[in-house]
Order: sequence, then structure tokens, then C-alpha cells
Amino acid sequence: MRILDTDHCVAALRGQLDLTKHALPLEELGITATSVGELIHGAFRSNRPTENLAQLDIFLAPMNVIQFDEASAYRFGKLKAELDRMGKMIPDLDLQIAGIALDQEAVLVTHDRNHFDRVVEAAGLVVEDWLA
Repeated sequence: MRILDTDHCVAALRGQLDLTKHALPLEELGITATSVGELIHGAFRSNRPTENLAQLDIFLAPMNVIQFDEASAYRFGKLKAELDRMGKMIPDLDLQIAGIALDQEAVLVTHDRNHFDRVVEAAGLVVEDWLA
């Protein structure tokens, strides 16, 4: 499975990224509940919240929304301690997303390499960037 980070979802919603050109025909795409929260926040902050929320509902319908559960919380805590020891902290929401991806043994599709490359180094997260 590939998990889309928020930046890739925003690009797809804006018509700047065609997911079908990157995902395999029957491949399951996922999104974390954390990213869903970030997308809802963005929709409510926009000038057109009703329209953006409706577009988001359509976008999310075929997606597997993956929850931040106890197992991913464990990964989050362990990863946060490791990055803290390395002096390479990243924001907690990104750590939640990374914890979920690691727990699911999924590829994280993100353009935020500045943050997530630290998780690659610390915990072996596999990342791809479809916006590069």
C-alpha cells in the first residue's frame, strides 16, 4: 500500500497531480486520519469551505483512511525519542503520519523530504515523491 501525505492530496485536489499516472491499476491508496484532519482544516480556512469539503468527500470516498491507533502511537513515541536523541525533531503531526506508515509497512508518498528523510534515516521509512 502507498499512503498519500497531505501535500500530495492537496496537489491532486487542485488538479496538479493525476494519481492514476503513478499508482498501479489495482493498488490500494491510503491516507492517514491525521492527513484527513489537515485537509479538513484547510477546507475550513478557505474562502469556499462548503465547496472544498464536498470536493474532499469525493476525493476520500475510494481511499482507505488509516487510523492513528495504539500500534502507530507506539511507533510515534519510539520515533520521537530517537529523533530527539539525534537532534532531528520534526512536527508531531508528521511523526503521527510516519508512525502510521511504519506500522502499516507502507510507502509514504510525500514531497516533504526535509522532514520525512529524517525518519528514513532513523527508522527505515520508505518514501516516494510524485511531485518531484
